[in-house]
Amino acid sequence: MVQRCQVHKKRNVKEHLAKGYWPELSRRLGEAYGETDYDRALSLLKKAAVWLEGINPDAAASLREGMEETLTVVRLGVHAKLRQTLSNTNVMESAFSVVEQVTGRVEALAAR
Repeated sequence: MVQRCQVHKKRNVKEHLAKGYWPELSRRLGEAYGETDYDRALSLLKKAAVWLEGINPDAAASLREGMEETLTVVRLGVHAKLRQTLSNTNVMESAFSVVEQVTGRVEALAAR
């Protein structure tokens, strides 16, 4: 099973929209991603895609692409606290950032 990053999904959809639509997009996606029932969450995302279709078809297509994979943690019934961590890639990106900083220092010291 794959869990797509909800933060990146939201960011990708926002790129297709004027800033005036961002608050409503955030509300709709937040409601869907905060849902504990998979079918309800998927229904909310599909409704958001229909709403986006009237504004910008590319935004709607961006949301639809991999939509169900953004809900894997919901489908699995992961507890809310753990879902906050597993629904996005921030933890992994943070770890990669630290490794990059440390290895950068090692290379700089080795060059001396």
